[in-house]
Amino acid sequence: MADPVSIMFHRRYVYMLPTGPGFLFGFSTLAMLLVATNYSNGLAHGFCFLLAGIVIVSMLYTQRNLQGLTVSAVPAAPVFAGQRARFPLVISTFDQVPRLSLWLEKDAHPVAFSVQPGQPVRRNVSVSTTRRGRVSIPAVRVTSAYPLGLFFAWSRRIELASDCVVFPEPSAPLPFPDFRTDLPVGSGVVRSDGDDFQGFREYRVGDSYRHIHWKSLPRSNTLQVKTFATSHDRECWFDLIHTPGPALEHRLSQLCRWIIDAEVQQLHYGLRLGSVVLAPGTGHSHKLRCLTLLALYPLTD
Repeated sequence: MADPVSIMFHRRYVYMLPTGPGFLFGFSTLAMLLVATNYSNGLAHGFCFLLAGIVIVSMLYTQRNLQGLTVSAVPAAPVFAGQRARFPLVISTFDQVPRLSLWLEKDAHPVAFSVQPGQPVRRNVSVSTTRRGRVSIPAVRVTSAYPLGLFFAWSRRIELASDCVVFPEPSAPLPFPDFRTDLPVGSGVVRSDGDDFQGFREYRVGDSYRHIHWKSLPRSNTLQVKTFATSHDRECWFDLIHTPGPALEHRLSQLCRWIIDAEVQQLHYGLRLGSVVLAPGTGHSHKLRCLTLLALYPLTD
């Protein structure tokens, strides 16, 4: 059975034990009760019963503070390898009783929070990433020691159906492969047929060295790049087979860098990973599709 995307805490989901101060409070109450019984002191008996009532009421409030909470998973935004994945969780309550002083395991901002009726609270579970692929949300639990700290209540570990796509870590910036007419389409080259010279602009990471105007360097002390006006959009293909690198992960990281740079330069770029071909395009959604293909490419081990 697949993990749910939302869980409500029923009574069987909540566990509770006395805290250190709770044990001390109970031991002190028992000791005073023994002294009151030994000396037959009615006032001391009444005080002991008052403390015992406080313990019972505190226990009920601590359990109710978690019972009835609903925890729902929200799709996580993709990250690059090495960054921390953040899984958003929405915590709400169905009744009119506020839930106070709650804690969430692996919280990105580990501070106490409260849930008011009709006002869901969004928290992020933070997980470190080391490699590309998919990372599932870890099992977490909600805890509380409200109201007096005499009892510690925690929920059963929550396992929700949510994962995060982890893109390859971008490599160091490298220029795009130069266009050569003897290479087939899809070989990781930039096509710029029919370009007409338009002017100059400052050099950007990923620009081809062929277009650098070296003669302007002594005058301006900055690299200038020739720009061209075309009747067709510049189109480039990135192919895993023709990408330089000592290993698969290095080549995927290089493709990741080229895709990011191509999007910055507003190029039309396509991607070929073996038999998987993504037609040239541009825009944020196209970039995400390309990076997702890189992230989910089969691992070598």
